[in-house]
Amino acid sequence: MSLSPNEAHVDLKIIKQLEALGWVQGDTLLYQHQTPLPPNLAAEFNRKAIKPDIKLIDPITGDVLAIIENKIEDERKAFAQLRLYNMVFKARFLYACSDQQIRFYDTTWRGLEAGEFKVVNEFLRYEDMVAKREQDRKINLTKEISIDKLIAGGYDAEIGKERYYQADCINVVLKNYREGSQKMLVHMATGLGKTRTTVALCKALLSHSLARKILFVVDRRMLAKQALDDGFALISTSYTSSRLTTTNYRGVKTSPIHVVVIDTLEMIYKNLPSNFYDLIIVDECHRSVSVSRKVVLDHFVCPRLGLTATPKIALAKKDSELTEEDLAIRDTYKLFGCELDEPTYKFDLARGIEEGFLAPYTVDEIKTYLTREAEDSGVPIEYVLDPETRARVELNKEMKLKIEQLERKYISEERCQRIAEEIRQKTVYGEKVILFGVSQNHCLELQKAINKVFNEDHTDSFRYCEAVISENDELNEIIKTRFKKPYQKPYIVTSVDIMSTGVDVPCVRYVSFAALTKSVGKYIQMIGRGSRLDPAKSGKFSFKILDFVGLCKRMEDNGKGTAKENKKLYGKEKPSSGGKPKGEYFIIDNPDPATMIQRVSIHGDAIQVIDNIPIEEARKIFEESLRQSQEKELLYLTEKVKQDTAYIPTEQESEWLQKYFKAPQIYLDETQLQRMYDYPQGSNWDFLLHVMNIKSIPTPKERIQKGYQDYITTYSFSDAQLKILLKIKEVFASNLTNHKDVSIQAIFSNPIYEKIVGKKADINKLFDGQLDAVLADMKNNLQLPMKRL
Repeated sequence: MSLSPNEAHVDLKIIKQLEALGWVQGDTLLYQHQTPLPPNLAAEFNRKAIKPDIKLIDPITGDVLAIIENKIEDERKAFAQLRLYNMVFKARFLYACSDQQIRFYDTTWRGLEAGEFKVVNEFLRYEDMVAKREQDRKINLTKEISIDKLIAGGYDAEIGKERYYQADCINVVLKNYREGSQKMLVHMATGLGKTRTTVALCKALLSHSLARKILFVVDRRMLAKQALDDGFALISTSYTSSRLTTTNYRGVKTSPIHVVVIDTLEMIYKNLPSNFYDLIIVDECHRSVSVSRKVVLDHFVCPRLGLTATPKIALAKKDSELTEEDLAIRDTYKLFGCELDEPTYKFDLARGIEEGFLAPYTVDEIKTYLTREAEDSGVPIEYVLDPETRARVELNKEMKLKIEQLERKYISEERCQRIAEEIRQKTVYGEKVILFGVSQNHCLELQKAINKVFNEDHTDSFRYCEAVISENDELNEIIKTRFKKPYQKPYIVTSVDIMSTGVDVPCVRYVSFAALTKSVGKYIQMIGRGSRLDPAKSGKFSFKILDFVGLCKRMEDNGKGTAKENKKLYGKEKPSSGGKPKGEYFIIDNPDPATMIQRVSIHGDAIQVIDNIPIEEARKIFEESLRQSQEKELLYLTEKVKQDTAYIPTEQESEWLQKYFKAPQIYLDETQLQRMYDYPQGSNWDFLLHVMNIKSIPTPKERIQKGYQDYITTYSFSDAQLKILLKIKEVFASNLTNHKDVSIQAIFSNPIYEKIVGKKADINKLFDGQLDAVLADMKNNLQLPMKRL
């Protein structure tokens, strides 16, 4: 049977790609090579011989390593044919290709998704196949895998017992990994040593050659630093670990362990081979993986392990347009292969407290008069104080402020003062307290009130109470480092979210709530800040919750967290009422902190807040400082990249740029620049190129187009469907950028467009009548990037 021109074109394209990877045609690459079928298969399949498009051969043993088939327009037929070929050749690796995509299958895969071919961006080299086969051989060895119990699972002298559960967890994960599971989930409470458990797991895999490359994914830069400094540094003499950035990923490929922030991975993942990693570990996976970010992780063809203290169940609202697939992405259990809401390994807060590995706690509910009034009838509001002049501004009519609104739009100085006084009365001077507030400005007001009641004299660089609210990573790191040390200021920190996860401060004696939350997961995370034992350093065996808003009662706290499930509803958001409640009791304006940038000067332990200015003003200062600068190093770098726009700065140059942006006149770090330009994936280098008019930051439309492209090339569309989706990309991106509908009707409302792309009915038929559902799914996948834009 002769090949069609298109099939011959695709075969030639595949052969060129394989030759570039070292495969030799006629030797290790056999094209259209016919093989007779044994009698039993010849009778079963009614054919005498088979002729795979391409076979890849081991030059030493002569074994067939991989089979590659073109013609996947009819997927079922193509995949069935590949499996027939594999019954004869016993190849481990199968590829189904077309002009648009490459799909890959590894016959060793096990688990819920074991039967699915996955989209990849390139073929395996011979060396990669041999390494995977050797890895598979060692995985199947029956010998026990040793765990370094000096890192995890051994005797802990501080608490006087063996942390057996860490070794149990590692053994359970190793068993699943060796059996070919592609998705695993560990539910381990805060304070039980997830990081050390992870490090010991990685060491076991690497030392027994069960993995060559491991990727550790976090969602905050501070957590990346913490993972490297406090975690993987424990095995640095044997296995190097490197932080992946947008500028260094080419230079650190040889490190066996990579740590990356998910925003960075979104920028660079297409430049990494699909088969580059043997295992991906996702920290805080209940929030690290979103609908759009699943596309990034799906790029890599390897097992995936999620770590969390608060796995989440996702449910659809009544009027939701979300598909089951969308819900599965938002559901921690389903995303990591646990269909029955049971993780691969579990050791939660209740069990940690029961077995003496976590500190028990008591709850002290303290409600001020204003809080009780807001809960009952609402606070009567007649006037508001101007935050700058303190002048009284009368309202047209009396309104009432309920507890859910209190401090959210406007802040009561009186209530902050009462909370500060209660903390002074209920705590021992010098003991560590974390106080959770409603907003950044609420935390600042609480900080001011607390320092006043504790008679803070401001003679030290650090005050009795500091607010950890800014997105200045360096400032937060300095405050948190000091806060971790017993008997050193600050003794109290106020925070909204930053202190709720990824914070290890064993000496914390009090967790205080001045804000409500509906999230069970966030509640457990906040409690977890106090659950660590610290008998040796600070004599801590328990902690106390100071609840100023009745949150514990709302959460049905049982003394070991809550029996409530961590469920979240997804669907259409209710429109804002647009109301602006204001009130008395010295209620002051609470401006949206998302529009403000706090600039800070840091010299050693000396911290000086320069200002807290609107984003537009901070952006103007940044751009003018760069364009007017005569700094030699900056001019040299700018000239260098003008000559070569693809230039990537060295590690030393990147460090210099980071320090320069924090220097006088600018006082900004990378995280603040990401907020200023609404570009969370951006690096200091990206912002320099943008300001100097060398390479602009992608526009919202360009970012949506990239997300659209990534989505359609990652999921299972046929070539014919892909061609249509590529044709409607522009109008889809334009509509979404302008917050318009992206249904079939909206896209094909222009008859001229329908003439260019094709008839609406025919196209919908190509998608089995599901084009509207596909477009809605893509829209949901791109919602998170749109919100960030």
